[in-house]
Amino acid sequence: MSHNPHLLQRLTAIQQSLMAQHSAGRGMPNATSGSERETFLREFLQQVFPAHRRFATGAITDSAGAISGQVDIAVEYGFVPSFPMPSTSERLLLAESVALTIEVKSDLSAQWGQVCETTARVKSLQRDLKPIMTLGGQLPASIPCIAVGYTGHSTVQGLTERLATTPDAQRPDGALVIQSGCFSGFGIDASGPLGLYALCHVVNRILTRLAYAAPNLMSYVRNEASA
Repeated sequence: MSHNPHLLQRLTAIQQSLMAQHSAGRGMPNATSGSERETFLREFLQQVFPAHRRFATGAITDSAGAISGQVDIAVEYGFVPSFPMPSTSERLLLAESVALTIEVKSDLSAQWGQVCETTARVKSLQRDLKPIMTLGGQLPASIPCIAVGYTGHSTVQGLTERLATTPDAQRPDGALVIQSGCFSGFGIDASGPLGLYALCHVVNRILTRLAYAAPNLMSYVRNEASA
């Protein structure tokens, strides 16, 4: 069965639009790295997914007091609170509130070390979701991480090998290069415009796998709660 031509045409247009905006900012100061994240968030994720899904920027902490440091995009489940910094878009997120994280880089190959550092901090966080209703298998113990680069590997094989040769504790669960469309991870390989579709599929699958949970939020303030 062939791919839906209307979907492919739309995905190709989105891919080209994202790369055009990336090219427009090339050579600008490092501060524009934040704008690349904002472009991917504003022009893609927030447009593709339903309005009730929240894509946050900030830091993630667990009940033991560990913290991830800055993450580019944290995709929230939607049934656990997160805490905004007044007058900014930054949030402090509880580990149980985060379905997955997405790191957005200009050049994924050149900035792979940064991806590994952030991934290691996120995966070291402990969470206890206490799931009540799940669909489609066991939930991962740690928060899944995906790396996205505007440029980087031009072949799926190269991207897959990069993932395979990265130490487990630092390895993102999946990666996408927007320019080539190469996607690898979660048992899926894709290229061209289908790379963006693979990312959407993975994000949607992670979000819908956990229908409801009731984590113990008082574990974050156990001393005060027992007083």
